[in-house]
Amino acid sequence: MTDRSSAPRIGLALQGGGAHGAYGWGVIDRLLEDGAEIAAVSGASAGALNGAALVTGLVEGGTDGARAALERVWRTVAARSPLSGFDWSALAGPWMEPWLRHGLEAAKLASRYFAPFTPGLADMRALRSVIAGTIDLDRLADPRAVPLHISATKVATGAARLFEGDGITLDALMASACLPDLFAPVEIDGEFHWDGGFSANPPVEPLVIDDRVTDIIVAQITPFAAGPPDRTPAAITRRINDITFNAVLARELGALTAMQSIARDTADADPRLAVLAALRLHMIEPPATLGGISKLDTRWSQIAWMRDLGRDHAGAWLAEHGAAIGCRSTLDALPGEMAA
Repeated sequence: MTDRSSAPRIGLALQGGGAHGAYGWGVIDRLLEDGAEIAAVSGASAGALNGAALVTGLVEGGTDGARAALERVWRTVAARSPLSGFDWSALAGPWMEPWLRHGLEAAKLASRYFAPFTPGLADMRALRSVIAGTIDLDRLADPRAVPLHISATKVATGAARLFEGDGITLDALMASACLPDLFAPVEIDGEFHWDGGFSANPPVEPLVIDDRVTDIIVAQITPFAAGPPDRTPAAITRRINDITFNAVLARELGALTAMQSIARDTADADPRLAVLAALRLHMIEPPATLGGISKLDTRWSQIAWMRDLGRDHAGAWLAEHGAAIGCRSTLDALPGEMAA
């Protein structure tokens, strides 16, 4: 078994969140720029798409290949976005942005009523085309590919289903990103699936049991904390979704940090506990303000802004905690009341 006291090898857990996945892109880009050695990756929804681009890009051309693959995906998302014509000039932006944001909120609320009757939307045609044209999934079978684990949710039971390695097909990626308000469930092996964020957002367990991983970094997209409650229907729906998609991560990290605390006290009794005790946990959290921005906004101006925000926050996190990677955990409990 690999000695987890050796040079740090990172298991990167990538949370999902629609267009906010561009923030996750920025976090990954900054970690790669810092020289992070990626040993395994897990992801849900947009995090699964980022993970697939990252892993296949590493096979294609190492760190530079991974950074290029992520940029290729998100630039294609923006280029094919139905909102691409609404990137306002500096003069028009302050006047038109509020109208567009209200329109996106209204569209989100109404989507459950018209999406099932819009075939091109229901079958995820646009997203399928983007991923098929930008990510070479055959590279996941390459012996050089680091392990990739992505989650989807079984509609019938609510249980998580994990897809791994060359079992990650285009259908599996679509299942992981299948928001039921927008898309029809994705059928794989006779079972229907929805977004992985409902059941494992992102899946952390595969990284815990991977003995090549010395440090897990959770790249969170949806912040735990939020501002004062807003009584508008769109804001209420947005906050409900945020709580729902964070609940699994909060429980999983809470259980893991508690188990680690026990393992550190009893590591001498069982070698398996010593391995768990030695695993180092970290989390890069997004700013609370990110929760108030539409996850449907795929214009390049917004994608580039979120990418840069992710890079900035990851850079600040590395400045404060980077020296701890390979030495100690920086996540011993969840922030604030979520730790209770």
